[in-house]
Amino acid sequence: MLQTKVAEKLQEIHPEVGINMQEWKGDEIALFREELQITVQGTVSEKWFYTHIKNEQEKLPRVDTLNLLSQYIGLNSWSAFCHENGTKNEKEGKTNQPKVEIIDSPKKKGLGLYVILSLIVIGMITLVMYFSFDTEKPTHYKICFVDEHTHLPVADSFLEIKMIKGDESPMFYPLESSCFSGMGDEVDFIVKGRFYKPLHVKRKISNDAYEETIFLEPDDYSMILHLFANSQVEDWKERRNQLSEMLHESLKAYEISKDGFTIDVLNKDEFINRMTIPTKVLKKVAIVYTEYDGDKMSLIKFTQE
Repeated sequence: MLQTKVAEKLQEIHPEVGINMQEWKGDEIALFREELQITVQGTVSEKWFYTHIKNEQEKLPRVDTLNLLSQYIGLNSWSAFCHENGTKNEKEGKTNQPKVEIIDSPKKKGLGLYVILSLIVIGMITLVMYFSFDTEKPTHYKICFVDEHTHLPVADSFLEIKMIKGDESPMFYPLESSCFSGMGDEVDFIVKGRFYKPLHVKRKISNDAYEETIFLEPDDYSMILHLFANSQVEDWKERRNQLSEMLHESLKAYEISKDGFTIDVLNKDEFINRMTIPTKVLKKVAIVYTEYDGDKMSLIKFTQE
């Protein structure tokens, strides 16, 4: 319930953000952390978000983090949120129970000692048998990602791994560096980044200390659109030519309102004008969605404050 309230609060400023926090990607997570810092002068790390939001946890986060999120939606604390929504406060719900001392008779003590010793002996025998017959060591792997064009380690701070394990729900992990490692005889995942095209990787690990370097293909057009909307450009004519090269002739660009309704539909020339006229309005353009026809963008959805 608190996740829904937080998502609704963020949608008031950024309507393009989805209501399900578990489906948020790198851009939406970055917006949330920034708004949290602005509103309550505190924030959470990407690692915390992937641990407690992307991957379901039975245990609640720390109470100071719950207080921070409750303050973001306009309440004083986590306790206030629980009181208002009728939610059980696990921390306060614990009560001290009186200790009852049970004194066993000597006969019961002897029987209990016999049971404990028997369990210890059985456990030791099991361990000996396990290490005697199971000599197979777990396999370790390390996979690194490099840019297909520059052959340099990927430096995209929004790079993430979607780990796939059979019928289980996928696990999401942010990459703090260009490499990740693990254990197992196979690995199946999808790697994607803000400025890189998604790649599905599936490997059988047959030997210990397995290492591999994988090349990621940059999504140059997404990077250029990001630069158009967030940087100063001196040679606008050159930028117009670059933009014209990457847009399809039948491009449809939809301007979306905060409520999700289509305000305007632009063709290729109109969209180029919108993205290259040097005004303050350009700074407030945010690309929400893109589609490709071959190697050119054929559909774009964007918002503008």
